[in-house]
Amino acid sequence: MPVEYMAITRRRYERLGYPPYQWAHSETPPPWTPMTKPLARSRLGLVASSGVYVAGQVAYHYKDDDSIRAIPKAVEVSRLRFAHVTEHNLKDGRRDPNCLFPIEPLRRLEREGVVGELADPLWSCMGGIYSQRRVRENLAPALAQALKAQRVAAALLVPLCPVCHQTMALVARHLEDEGISTLCLVSALDIVKSVNPPRAAFLDFPLGHTAGRPFDPAGQYAIVRQALAGLDAMTAPGSLATLPFRWADDEQWKRDLYEKDSGDLRPPRDTTPRYQTEDDRRLAEAAPAAAGAAR
Repeated sequence: MPVEYMAITRRRYERLGYPPYQWAHSETPPPWTPMTKPLARSRLGLVASSGVYVAGQVAYHYKDDDSIRAIPKAVEVSRLRFAHVTEHNLKDGRRDPNCLFPIEPLRRLEREGVVGELADPLWSCMGGIYSQRRVRENLAPALAQALKAQRVAAALLVPLCPVCHQTMALVARHLEDEGISTLCLVSALDIVKSVNPPRAAFLDFPLGHTAGRPFDPAGQYAIVRQALAGLDAMTAPGSLATLPFRWADDEQWKRDLYEKDSGDLRPPRDTTPRYQTEDDRRLAEAAPAAAGAAR
């Protein structure tokens, strides 16, 4: 069975003395923008909420940072970094960014003609935004403006943490209302169902691996390709597909989530940019005009 992240988070916060977090719940069907052309003849955007930035850009801070970053389509993967309030989910993503920012699978799909064109730049945010108001009023409109300026037909949304899944599902609903078809590639099924985005593809992998295992280009490619097929195949608001990939046969990782009390692993939530390395900090401070932050 899929992990019940909402219940796990609720119990953890209760043990730590926090008030219950009020997850978003949509009572109404999601907005719907049908694809007017096949994906093979369409321009596709990417939004990843794992806090991706390029070395030299200003990193994200952890107090409901609702800014966005433009990531060049031709960027060297070795220059990609992460700054996200749930740093404990980033171990493999920092080794292989394609786990959370599937740029190489998407570039291959573009070369093969499965995707008509991959928009340039791609987009990043830090989706661990606890304020749903900030998502609706700041982040979602900023991403809609950026994607509409690129004239994309559709966007692939890739979250990281539980709150990221809520954030990306809320953004998807906003984008569809703005005329952009969306597909959320997700691993926290209960949270996504609660928000009810227009289209979602569920991958039953541990958080931090929303687009696949590290250093598994064939698997990452297969996951992203099958997920994107939903843009052409899904025909009704609220469509959800389960992708046919398994992390492991014994599912020990799920039992560990329920049985082990990991406490509060989040670093302090403040407005100080959290760089992955000190070299990143020096690069950004030396070239503020090229920092690449946007709102």
